[in-house]
Amino acid sequence: MACRRRTLLSLCLALALVAPALQAAQSDWPALTPRERQILAPLEQQWGSMGEERQRRWLALAATYDGLTPAEQGRIRQRMTEWAALSAREREQARERYRSLRAIPPERREILRDKWEQYQSLTPEEKRRIRSGSASGAK
Repeated sequence: MACRRRTLLSLCLALALVAPALQAAQSDWPALTPRERQILAPLEQQWGSMGEERQRRWLALAATYDGLTPAEQGRIRQRMTEWAALSAREREQARERYRSLRAIPPERREILRDKWEQYQSLTPEEKRRIRSGSASGAK
């Protein structure tokens, strides 16, 4: 009986020590500063379900946000909004594509980036032709 009590007491003590860390890992949206909430507003609905590491990354971005140019801020805001609109499955697919891209040698990544920028500058009709495979040598 005494051994069981000691085990239970040890478990309670361990939980008491770990509880603040668990709480900090899942920061509540209201715990953010007003400026962080303003910058990260597109992510508000998902904030509570994000892991600690992802929250830390977004908070690191928010910390550097004011030092960015207005064009960079606009681009980040747009991408954040697009990211927040993705389903959980789409976000996971995007993460997997990112991991795959990071495995490509830097020189090859640069070539792919250039091709992507060329593609982005095409008209919607040209993009449709390429996607359908009817453009000669455009892939």
